[in-house]
Amino acid sequence: SLINEIYAKGSLTKDEFRTFIRLLNPFAPHITDELWEMAGFEGHASNAPWPEYDEAMCADALIEIPIQVNGKLRGKVTMPADAGKDDILAAAKAEANVIATIGDKSIVKEIFVPGRMVNLIVK
Repeated sequence: SLINEIYAKGSLTKDEFRTFIRLLNPFAPHITDELWEMAGFEGHASNAPWPEYDEAMCADALIEIPIQVNGKLRGKVTMPADAGKDDILAAAKAEANVIATIGDKSIVKEIFVPGRMVNLIVK
């Protein structure tokens, strides 16, 4: 969480503090307006422009994909967000619990929903 990151870093710059107050303002408007004034910023925190963000920084590098066998959850794999279908299916089939569930049955259908799930139909 953001608070854990702040504690780990040990301090905030004035610009980071301004952004933190602005983000906190909708949840605690009175105290953030006081903090805004005490920090020497102009106007009110509620009237300040919303902070800009870099959308590329918001993307997860890894995603967790649930694996189902015949519609029942049997495991999860963590893969890079840009992993291809073949890599994800191979990782799903290599999951220990999936291997145990499939046993000597054969896979008749592979359902793959990109970034969401894998379902292996066996008989």
